Amino acid sequence: MGKRKLSAPNPDVISLETPSNDQTLDKDYKGMGVVYVGHIPHHFQEKEMRQFFEQFGDILKLRISRSKKTANSKGYAFILFENDEVAKIVANTMNDYILCGRLLKCQYIPMNKVHKDTFKGASRPFKKIDWQGRAKVEHNRVKSTEEQQKSVKRLLKKEKDRRRKIAALGIDYDFPGYTAVAPKPSSKKTFVDDEEMEVA
Repeated sequence: MGKRKLSAPNPDVISLETPSNDQTLDKDYKGMGVVYVGHIPHHFQEKEMRQFFEQFGDILKLRISRSKKTANSKGYAFILFENDEVAKIVANTMNDYILCGRLLKCQYIPMNKVHKDTFKGASRPFKKIDWQGRAKVEHNRVKSTEEQQKSVKRLLKKEKDRRRKIAALGIDYDFPGYTAVAPKPSSKKTFVDDEEMEVA
């Protein structure tokens, strides 16, 4: 309870359950209005949305819902207008409005149905994270000896499982595989000189 739930058949129209009173913005945002905007064009970001919808009235907060993994827009947003009547006008005027080839879906949301975390992080400027770049750096970094040993152990285990599956199929096939070239753990023992032991 208390969380926004999008209707399964049409993700462009929001369906809200009524949260408990302490989970809404009803107390702190009297006289203001919230509009849900769905089916947003992909290139329509926070700056463009604010410029477009400010023609109706003053916008206090605006948040586009984004993927935590890719930071891409999920295609819907919430706008907090200073005036409740303006929010209602926006919802009625812009619903089914064609913008950049997309049919906008706008819906007025009463304050007693707006979750308190709806605009969480709305004041922070959006910054796209280069997850692929980070993954590339992590993948190409020089591994420690312990990490290399774990990697070799994992490869040897996979190859052993592959050989077992081939044998289970009744196929008589042998191949050098990674076992032939895998680095062997050093069997050398390091001895400490008597002089070093005395110094220690």
